[in-house]
Amino acid sequence: MQVKGTALRTTRDFVKINFPDSYDKWLNALTPESKKLFTSTLDATLWYPYKEGYSIPVSKIIEICFNNDIKTGGDRLGSWSAEIGLKGFYKVFLLIASPQFLLQRASKIFTTYYEPSEIEASITGSTDAILRILRFEDIDEVIEYRIAGWIRKALELANCREPEYDIRRSLARGDGVTEIYFHWK
Repeated sequence: MQVKGTALRTTRDFVKINFPDSYDKWLNALTPESKKLFTSTLDATLWYPYKEGYSIPVSKIIEICFNNDIKTGGDRLGSWSAEIGLKGFYKVFLLIASPQFLLQRASKIFTTYYEPSEIEASITGSTDAILRILRFEDIDEVIEYRIAGWIRKALELANCREPEYDIRRSLARGDGVTEIYFHWK
């Protein structure tokens, strides 16, 4: 499993900006392989190993910055990532795109950041949708919450009122698929 360098940069910057006093502690808590990646120049266009470049660093953020609260930490990471990533041209796009179109595009975007992965969105009503993660090697719950938090924030930026989600099935917990149900007003 591989992850795009953009995701690593966002992860690193999240700690630097939101938890500057914990940055060195986080960096020193990483495995030698992970630390080597994060102390070198991260190329946004390159692929990096998922475990060392993403899973381990994110789990250490949850441990150090969120006292092991997977749901809150994953959601905050995803939300922050969406806010940073959906600026400029994308921000204008969010104002004119329907939530349904946004979810369809987001499912395709995620597969360009995680390889191999298979993610699809189903619109179930005018204010409801389901994001299904069909294939994603070694996914853990915090990454599921990060993805859910990203979509929640993107919906909010697209002027959906009070978006919320519920992860009802989870690859990380042994289900055959991850299903994240979204609702907004």
